[in-house]
Amino acid sequence: MGAWRIGGRAVHPIGIGTWGMGGDRLPDGEVFADYRYDDRDIAAIRAAVELGQNHIDTAQLYGAGHTEELVGEAISGLEREELFIATKVWRSHSLRHAVPRAAEESLRKLRIDVLDLLYVHAPWDSVPMEEYVAGLDDAVDAGLTRAIAVSNFSAGQVLDAVRLSRHPIVANQVRYSLLHHGHVSSRMRAVCSEHGVTIVAYRPVERRLLADQATSPAVLDAAARVGCTPAQLAISWVINQPGVVTIPKASSREHLEENMGAMRVRIPDDLRAGLDGLALKEETE
Repeated sequence: MGAWRIGGRAVHPIGIGTWGMGGDRLPDGEVFADYRYDDRDIAAIRAAVELGQNHIDTAQLYGAGHTEELVGEAISGLEREELFIATKVWRSHSLRHAVPRAAEESLRKLRIDVLDLLYVHAPWDSVPMEEYVAGLDDAVDAGLTRAIAVSNFSAGQVLDAVRLSRHPIVANQVRYSLLHHGHVSSRMRAVCSEHGVTIVAYRPVERRLLADQATSPAVLDAAARVGCTPAQLAISWVINQPGVVTIPKASSREHLEENMGAMRVRIPDDLRAGLDGLALKEETE
C-alpha cells in the first residue's frame, strides 16, 4: 500500500465507499435511513477489511446519519490503527462553530476517538468558504481529526481552501471515472500534485454502467483484450494514475473480490490512450 497515500498515511487504493448503505435518496432529494440491510452491509464492510482494504469513506449525510452507525458497528473490535476512517460534514453544519460539533457526533456514531480524515462535503454558495475551512482547522486543533479535506471542489476552489487553511488540505473527493472526468482536469492534477492533495474518485464504475451494465463497445473490447471484467478495467484505469485512489461501493463478497482483482490488471499504454479518449468523448456527448 506504500504507493498510495492520503496526507502521509498509507491507504489501499481501492477504498470502501458507503453511499447507499443504511439508506438512500428519495426522488425529491430527501435522504432517508433504511435499516433493512444492516447485516448485509456490516458483513460487506468487514469482508472488505478482511481482504485488505483499510480506507472507509462515509458522511454525515449518508443514510440520514445511519451509515456512520453501520460503519461503527462494522469496525467494532477491529484494530483501529490499521484503518483509515473518513467522513464528511454536510451543509447543515458548515458554519465554523458547527463543524467540530458535527465531527464529535460522527465520532460517537463511528465509535472511535479520532477521525483520520474530515471533509467538507461540497462548496456551498450560501456559506463563505472561510467558515467551513476555519471549522475544519478547529476540528484538527481540538484533536477530533488527524487531517482535513474537501469534496467536489474545482481546482480554483482547492487553491482557495489551501490558502485559507492553517492545516494542510490533503484530499479532494470528486466524481471520476472512464465515462466522467468531472473536475479532474490537467489544472486539477497540477494543483493537487503541487500541494500534496490526493484525488479520491467516487463512482468509479458509474453505478454499474462500467460493471455488469456496461454497454460501451470500447470498454467491453478493452476488458476482453486485457482479460478482466469491465469493473476491473474501470477501477484499474483510475488507480493507476498518480495521486489518485478510489472508493467503490460493494455489498457482496463476490463484488468485493472482483473489485480487488483490479489490482492485477495492467492496461497497455496504447489501450489506455484510447480509454482516455473515450472518457473525453463520452463526457462531451
